[in-house]
Amino acid sequence: MAFSACSQATAADDTSASAAATTTASSNIDARGVRYQQTLVDAGLPAIPADTVMAIANGVCGQLSWGTDEATIMEHLTPMAQFASAASDTHLTTEQVARVFLDAAEANYC
Repeated sequence: MAFSACSQATAADDTSASAAATTTASSNIDARGVRYQQTLVDAGLPAIPADTVMAIANGVCGQLSWGTDEATIMEHLTPMAQFASAASDTHLTTEQVARVFLDAAEANYC
């Protein structure tokens, strides 16, 4: 793949397109999903794409409804929690982020 330099105007256009795509994707989630997504942001987690937010919420709630124990759910959340922890400015540990994902889903989505 070849890379080429771009002007500031092109970079600004790319940013605008990205913001528009995020807004469009966010508008496709229901009120529970928006509440869940906002809870994650309020906890200091970086913005996560709407489809990923919905996948996490649905996965957590599905596992809870199947009677999966919290320790197993937390283990399943670890890869995403590691990413969010590394990208967060709040210095939350991976376990703390996984707990935020779980608790926020229980309180706002399930």
